[in-house]
Amino acid sequence: MRTVSAEDHFDWRGPASRRHRFSIYRLIKELFIPPKGHRVVPTSSGMMLIVIGLCLGLAAYNTENNILFASLSLLLSSIVVSGIVCWSNFHSARWRVEASSIFRVGEQGDISVVVENARKRFPIFCIQFDIECLQNGEDRTLYLSEGLEPRDSTRLVWKFKPGKRCKEIVRLRDAVSVFPFGFLRKHIAGECRKEIRVWPARVDYQEFRANGGGLSYQGLSTKIKGATGELVGLRNYERGDAPRSIHWKVSAKQGRLVVKQNAAESQCLYSLLVDPSSYLWQNGACFEKMCSLVATLAEDLFLSGKLDQCMVADGAAIKVNRVADLETFFDELAIIEPTPNAASAPDLNAKNIITFSPLDGSSVGAFINGIKVAQA
Repeated sequence: MRTVSAEDHFDWRGPASRRHRFSIYRLIKELFIPPKGHRVVPTSSGMMLIVIGLCLGLAAYNTENNILFASLSLLLSSIVVSGIVCWSNFHSARWRVEASSIFRVGEQGDISVVVENARKRFPIFCIQFDIECLQNGEDRTLYLSEGLEPRDSTRLVWKFKPGKRCKEIVRLRDAVSVFPFGFLRKHIAGECRKEIRVWPARVDYQEFRANGGGLSYQGLSTKIKGATGELVGLRNYERGDAPRSIHWKVSAKQGRLVVKQNAAESQCLYSLLVDPSSYLWQNGACFEKMCSLVATLAEDLFLSGKLDQCMVADGAAIKVNRVADLETFFDELAIIEPTPNAASAPDLNAKNIITFSPLDGSSVGAFINGIKVAQA
C-alpha cells in the first residue's frame, strides 16, 4: 500500500507529477514518440539552421567534400542535442496554479504558477508558462528567468485585475522550454485549471435618512440587561466583571463591591434581498451597478454590525454572522444573472428588508418598505 505524502495533496501537473517511477524503456520511448500534448517546434534560428543544413547536405553530396559532410554532421548534432536537452529540462519539472482568495472587479489579485524541480542533482532553466483567463479574455506569459536548483521551488506571479464580474476560469495553456541553444521549442500542455469568482466592484452611493432613521440608525435603549444604555439596577460584584462597571459610591457606602446593570441597546439590523428578474433589469449596465451596490451595502452594514441576512430571490437566505458568510453571499453575486421568470417572494423573518430597483437612467435605488434609503 502506497504511503500518501504531504506533497500528494497538491494538484501538480507536468512530467514529474506522475505517481509511478520512470522506466528506462519509457524514457527512451518518449524521445522518439512524444506523449499526448507534447510537441517540438523549431524556432526561427532553428529553421535557419535546418535550411543551412539542407544546403550543406546538397553541396556535400554533389561535391563529395568531407569538410562539408563534417559541417553537416555538426549542425545535425546541434539540433539533436538541443532536442534531447529540451526534453531532459522538462523531465523533472512540475507545476500547479494558485490564486488569491479574493478577486474583485478593478482590484488586483495574485495568480501564481508554482514551479518545483524534483531532480536530485541538476537544475532546470528557461521555462515559460502561458496562462490565460477565459472569461476576461486576458493572458500572460510568465518566465522562469533564473535556474531552479534541485529540490527547490519558486512562484511566478501575475498581478491580475479583472474587468468584469463572473466565474472566471484560469487555465495554464502551455509550458515551453527553449533551453539550451534556442533552436527548438519543447511544448507541454499545462493541464492546469483554477476556478475563481470575481466579486462586484465597490461603488459610491448616496445615503438618504428617512424619518431620522435610514441606514445610520443606532437603535434605542431597552429594559433588557446589557452593557450599554441607561442604568436599570445594581448587583453584587462577581469574578470577571469589568472594573469600570463597579459603582464606587454605592460600594463605599455598603462596604462591598457593587456592579452597575445597564439597559442593553437594541441595534437595528437589516436584511438584503436581491431580485434578478429580467423585467426589472433590462439594462445590463444597470444590473451590474445593482450588484455593486448590493455588495457595497452588505460590506458596510457588516462592518458596522447591522447586517442580519442576505438572499437572492428563489435562493436560500444566508445568515451573516462571520466573514465567511459574507463571502458566500459575494460568491453568489459573482455569478448572478437576470432571470427570465419573475422570482417568487421569499419569506424572510425580518423587519428591515432592503430591496433594489432601477431608477431613471442608469441609477439604482435601495428601498425599505418603499422608502429610498440609498442610491448609486
